[in-house]
Amino acid sequence: MLLRFRVANHRSIRDEQTLSLVAVPRRGETKELGTVRVAGIYGANASGKSNVLSALIWMIDAIRSSHTRWGPVGGVPRQPFKLSETGLATASFFEVDFLHDETRYSYGFEVDDTRVLGEWLYTFPHGRKKRLFERSTADDMAFGRGLTGEIQRIRRLTRPNSLYLSAAASNNHPLLGDLYASLVGKVLFAQHGEEDEKLRLHLAKFLLNETDFAPALNKLLRIADLGVERAELVETPDDPVLDEFARLYPEDFAVPSSEAALRAVRARVVLRRSTGGVSLGLDEESAGTRAWLSLLGHALITLRGDCVLITDEIDSSLHPLLSSSLIRMFKDPEINRHGAQLVFASHDTTLLGSMLEDEIMARDEVWFTEKDDSGATSLYALSEFHPRRDENVERGYLQGRYGAVPYLNFDSIREVFRERDDETR
Repeated sequence: MLLRFRVANHRSIRDEQTLSLVAVPRRGETKELGTVRVAGIYGANASGKSNVLSALIWMIDAIRSSHTRWGPVGGVPRQPFKLSETGLATASFFEVDFLHDETRYSYGFEVDDTRVLGEWLYTFPHGRKKRLFERSTADDMAFGRGLTGEIQRIRRLTRPNSLYLSAAASNNHPLLGDLYASLVGKVLFAQHGEEDEKLRLHLAKFLLNETDFAPALNKLLRIADLGVERAELVETPDDPVLDEFARLYPEDFAVPSSEAALRAVRARVVLRRSTGGVSLGLDEESAGTRAWLSLLGHALITLRGDCVLITDEIDSSLHPLLSSSLIRMFKDPEINRHGAQLVFASHDTTLLGSMLEDEIMARDEVWFTEKDDSGATSLYALSEFHPRRDENVERGYLQGRYGAVPYLNFDSIREVFRERDDETR
């Protein structure tokens, strides 16, 4: 379960920014704080919403890949702030606080273009901070007494440009391997784009072949009022390229490699329509139907455990009632029994208001991004404005009460057309 994420010097994020999923009490409340199940990020185009999500994606990928896939002499493939010389010369910083087996951990690192400058892992049993390891270089590491195992051997195997946590997981360290799995295996990403949608639809194919998932997936397709009765798999001829993909794909999505999985990869998905019993291929369906099906697979897997789903542009091609229903799945304690979380970016302001439901997004679930004159992104929470219980957040946001909206002067737009017309006379 994600508690906080901090980042500095990644893409448009120059200065340190924090995204918190710790619940914020209203004035006068003294109840024990928990975590929110949903966090939505709003802002103008190019304000840095996607870059906040990109930073978390990059961090998880570094944990997964730095020891096994980054070249020994290839440096660190980071993406620093490029609009000033200080960004290129400054370290990039990433840190995440999370719960594992009901214990809080804090893990982070700093990197430049060539190596890891620092890495640390702390635990907080009974609320008190304890060091598991601290690193300033590959050779200069300090370990806490609570970390046992072959920690020195793993230290010697850790390259200057790879993370110790990544190396420890690759070398089967029990505790660090579990923490690695808690981060890498329990954070799923659904980015906006055609290629990512294809990967999500591949996952949906596997789930249609699994009795634990297929019934729920088809019921959610029917409930969405898309005119779809159910999704089916239709086998296609053997394809050696797909066979090779099948051997790689199950590992990436934690689906067991089996003959059933191979058949699922070779199959194609068709959607049987409610009217006339006609089946259509995905390429014949609307963008909204494909988007809903492709998100359902990730949502079902995330909700089954204490996982986190990160999705950009949750409203892309979806009706507001569908995107709001996805959010409500994560907020409903009957559906979300394991504390799964959803972090998303959106432009759909109806999710901020009360036109669709009494309250879709609570005040501590809404975040904003805004760029300053230097092009640097700032991230801040709606709760910082202490909105009243009856405040219309959607209207306030569109009116610029909280910032994070583009400034558009329509008279300037009209002037562009006047000038064009004058030139053509």
